[in-house]
Amino acid sequence: MKKIISLAVITVLGLGFSGCTPKMAKASLAQDKLAKQFKTNPEKSNIYICRNEYFGSAINMPVTLDGKFIGKTEGRSYFYLTVMPGKHNIMSLTENVQTLLLDTEKNKNYYVWQEVKMGMWEADSKLHKVDANHDFGKECVLHTQMLKSTY
Repeated sequence: MKKIISLAVITVLGLGFSGCTPKMAKASLAQDKLAKQFKTNPEKSNIYICRNEYFGSAINMPVTLDGKFIGKTEGRSYFYLTVMPGKHNIMSLTENVQTLLLDTEKNKNYYVWQEVKMGMWEADSKLHKVDANHDFGKECVLHTQMLKSTY
C-alpha cells in the first residue's frame, strides 16, 4: 500500500513540475499592439497587470479584479483592463492570497507587477503597484504578451 501511495505522490509531483500547465488564450496581435500604445480613455482608467519573469513561467496564477475572475497569468504575460475610475481590489490567488488595493482616476494608466515567489508547497506571488512615471511598468508590458481576459 505504501508503494502505491508513494508512486501516486511521485507521479503528481512529476506532473506538477514538468510544465504540463495548459497555455492561456492569447489576445490577438492587433489587441496586443493597441494596448501597447498606452492610450488613455477620458472617462475610464486602464490597468495593466504584468508578469515578466521566467522564474515559475510554467505556472498559471489566477487573478481577480473586484472579486471577478479575469484569468490566469503565465510567464511573460499581461492583462489589459479598462475600468471605471475608483477603488479596485486586485487579488493573486496563489499559495497565500495576495491583495492590492488600487484607487484609479479617469484618463490614466496603472501598472501592477505580479512577482513570482517561492511558496512552501506551491508557487506564491506578490503584487506591486508600479509608479506610472517609472519606465518599469511600460517595459514590463512591452516585453510580454497580452492574454485574453474574462473581465
